[in-house]
Amino acid sequence: MNPLRLRAGPSPWLAPLPWTLTAVAAAVALHAQQLPLWVLATFALLALWRVLIATRRLAQPSRTVRMLAVIAVVLAVAASFRTFNGVDAGTALLTLMAGLKFLETRNARDHRLLLLTAYFLVLSSFLYGQHLWRVPLAALVTWFITTALLKAGEPASLAPRAALQLGSRVMLLAAPSMVVLFLLFPRIPGPFWAIPGAERAVTGLSERMSPGDISELSVLSDPAFRVRFAGTPPPPPQRYWRGPVLHDFDGYAWSSEAPIATLRQPVEWRGRPHEYDLMLEPTGRRWVFALDLAESWPRRYLQTGDYQLLSREPIDEPMTVQLRSWPQYVVGGELPLTTRRRDTRLSANVNERSRALAAQMRAAAVDETAYVRAVLAMFRDQNFVYTLTPPKLEVDSVDDFLFNTRSGFCGHFASAFTNLMRAAGIPARVVTGYLGGEYNRLADYYIVRQSDAHAWSEVWLEGRGWVRVDPTAAVAPERVEGGLARALGADEPVPDRLLHEFAVLRDLRFAWDAVNTLWRERVVDFNKASQERLLEWLGFAQPDWRALGLLLTIGCVVLLAVLSLQLGRELRVRDEDAVQ
Repeated sequence: MNPLRLRAGPSPWLAPLPWTLTAVAAAVALHAQQLPLWVLATFALLALWRVLIATRRLAQPSRTVRMLAVIAVVLAVAASFRTFNGVDAGTALLTLMAGLKFLETRNARDHRLLLLTAYFLVLSSFLYGQHLWRVPLAALVTWFITTALLKAGEPASLAPRAALQLGSRVMLLAAPSMVVLFLLFPRIPGPFWAIPGAERAVTGLSERMSPGDISELSVLSDPAFRVRFAGTPPPPPQRYWRGPVLHDFDGYAWSSEAPIATLRQPVEWRGRPHEYDLMLEPTGRRWVFALDLAESWPRRYLQTGDYQLLSREPIDEPMTVQLRSWPQYVVGGELPLTTRRRDTRLSANVNERSRALAAQMRAAAVDETAYVRAVLAMFRDQNFVYTLTPPKLEVDSVDDFLFNTRSGFCGHFASAFTNLMRAAGIPARVVTGYLGGEYNRLADYYIVRQSDAHAWSEVWLEGRGWVRVDPTAAVAPERVEGGLARALGADEPVPDRLLHEFAVLRDLRFAWDAVNTLWRERVVDFNKASQERLLEWLGFAQPDWRALGLLLTIGCVVLLAVLSLQLGRELRVRDEDAVQ
C-alpha cells in the first residue's frame, strides 16, 4: 500500500488553505524584528478575515472592496516609508499584498502564487543580515512552504504526515543542486547582499562626543570588528584602533565638521609592522578602525590628513580589509597653519576656570613636554576616579569635571586634557576608537567589542610632531593593560562579567563566535575571487568564465542524471502499489 495515500477521515488540514496560511505567516514572522507593527497587525487581520470567510461561510469581498484595499495599502506604505524602494518598503508592500491575496484565493493557482511569494519573503529576510542563526529558521520555513506547495497540488490525497515527509525528501534532493549552483554559478563583481536602502540599526561611535557618550557604549558587548594577525600581535598597550578624529569643541561636546583638505604630514616608521585582516561589522558609516597607525590599505579606501582611514562607500555589510600598521611611529614635518588654528581653538566665555588653571600650570612648566607631564600627574595624584557611572556635567563641562565631580570615563579625561592643552596654546585633538580586544583562542583572532570603545588625545609637540597621550592611563592604567573589567570595581556595570569569571561560559561564546566567523568567511563572503581560488584548487591553471561554465554544465548534468534515476525508481514503486 502506498503510504502517501490517505485512509483517515476528513480533517481541516486536508484542504490547502491552512497550510498556505501557516506557510506565509511563518515567512512573514522572519521579518518580525524589521517590519513596523502596523504592517504585521494588518497582515494578521487580513489572514483572520480569510479564516472567517472559510469557517463562517462568509462571502468573499467584492472586486471593488479589494481594489480599495489595495489602494489603501499602497498609500499607507508610501506614507510610512516615503518610498517604495529599498528592503524595508519592498518587504512591507510584499507582505501586505500577500495578505490581500488571501481574500481572493479560490483555486490551486492562487495558493501556488502565495507560496511563491512566501519563498521571496524568506529570501528577503537575509537582506537584513546573513547571521548563522537565520539559516535553520529559514530552512524550517522553506521546508514548510515546500510541503504546502505539495498540498496545493494534491490537497485531499496527501495525509499531513506524508506531506511533511515528502517535503523533506524534496528539500534533500534539492540540496546538491543548491551547493553546485552556489559554488559554480558566475558571480558578478560586488556584494550580492548590499541592497541600497536597507535600513540597519547603527550602534557604535559617532562624529560627536560629549563626555558621557562612550561610557554608554561600554555596557554593550556587541562585536565592533574582529582582527586576525598574520604574525605576533602587538602588546595590549599598542592596541589602539583609530576612528573618528574630533577637532571642534563648543565647551561641552566634541565634533568633527567637514574635514579640512590638508596633506598628511610625513611619518617615520619605527619598530616592526603588523599585517592583519580587519573583519568589520556593518555600521552604515565609512570608518575603518585600523590599528594606529595604518601604512598600507586596499585602493577602495583612503586616509585623511589626520590619519583616519575611510571607506569610499558606507559600510553596509560585513567586509574584510587587509591592512599593515606600525604601532610605533613619529609624525613630523611642519604643522600647517590651518591645522594649528583649528586645533588650538576654544569657545569663548566657557570653562574659564580651566583656562586659568592651564595658564598657571604652563607658566610653571619649563617646556611643553613638562606641561603635559604635569597635567597627567594632576589626574593621577588628585583623587580623580575612573567610573562608568559619572555624575552629569554642567554646561561648562571641563570646569565641572576638573573642580567638582572629578569622576568620569575615558571621554571625560580626553576632553578635559585636550582642552587644557589648547588653553596653553598647544595644538591638540580628541581621537575616538577602540582599545584592546579579546583573544579567541579557539579560532586565533581578536574580538573588539563596543565595550572596548575609547577616547584619547593627540598633542603637537615641537620637534616630536603628533604624540598620542592617553590621560585615562594616568588614572586607570589597568584599562590599557588588561581591559575594562580589570579597571573597574565589582559594583560597576561591566558587560558580561560572568563570562570573564567562568571559563566554560567564555569558551562557549568563543566557539559560537568562531562558527559564525567561519560561516561569514566561507559562505557570506564567497565571491568571484573565491570562485577563482576554487577553480585553481581543482586544477585550472588560468580560471575564467569558460572553466566555470564547463564545471557548472558537468555538475548540472550529473545532478539531473541522479534525479532522473531517483524519479524513475519512485514511479516504479508507485506502479507496483497501484497493481497491489
